[in-house]
Amino acid sequence: MIIKIRLDTIYKVKEFVGLADRYDGKVEVSSGRSMVNGKSILGILSLDLSDDLFVKVEEKEDSYCFLQELQTWGLCMEGMQG
Repeated sequence: MIIKIRLDTIYKVKEFVGLADRYDGKVEVSSGRSMVNGKSILGILSLDLSDDLFVKVEEKEDSYCFLQELQTWGLCMEGMQG
């Protein structure tokens, strides 16, 4: 699944990484041509945070719960895509 998010503050980056770290599957965050591990604060901070980011989530049993948590925290810009 791929979703679009906005992490325009350090607080949002911290919350995102905390949520991603609790998720068992692989989380990749991309901006332009760069892709980083979504469980790495330093990796995410290396991206252009002034632009929208795309999150690719490995489909596991708890992937829907992880994406729901992102929406609850207000991190999602758009709905989920297959």
